[in-house]
Amino acid sequence: MWQEIPMNATLSLDEAGRLVLPNSALRLLGMKPGDQVRADVSPNRIEICPDPPVMAEGVIENGILVMARQGIVMDAAAAVRADRNDLANRSLPR
Repeated sequence: MWQEIPMNATLSLDEAGRLVLPNSALRLLGMKPGDQVRADVSPNRIEICPDPPVMAEGVIENGILVMARQGIVMDAAAAVRADRNDLANRSLPR
């Protein structure tokens, strides 16, 4: 299950109108220089999100689908356990 880690930062525009995200924000997002972001702009608000990586085609090795490395750190077993526990907790009477 995705867990939000709050972070606030005050950014300044440079002479060319660019924003530089702090390294701590890049690490939190699992991003590196050159990665693309999407900016959703509305009055008085800009939301910057990592652009989802384009999924590369996988290969089958010993009957297991292996996807190309995307640079995203992930513990699939922990994610499955968290989802399973979340579903189980929702089904329990309160």
